[in-house]
Amino acid sequence: MIVEIIPASGVGGGAPVVLRANQVVIRRDDGTPISLAAVYGSEGSEAVSCVGCKDFLTLLRNLGIHTTVIVDRLKLPKPPPGAVLVAGPDYKESD
Repeated sequence: MIVEIIPASGVGGGAPVVLRANQVVIRRDDGTPISLAAVYGSEGSEAVSCVGCKDFLTLLRNLGIHTTVIVDRLKLPKPPPGAVLVAGPDYKESD
């Protein structure tokens, strides 16, 4: 896979760094992994995942990264007065 790293100054702020890689881990400034991409197996399968995705922790382990990433729930402001809940968090629209 080809990885392009855009400088902090943004597009046009310098030439991107281009690398060939089989595994890519993107981390926050504190070292917490937040995104992964990997090429693996004899067929060259590709897997991509990010924090919050169902398979993220499994892919971390498969890449030999033994870190547990905990995703906290966002604290959102209360709805305005008079707002009505029309669908709960488990609501799924039928086809």
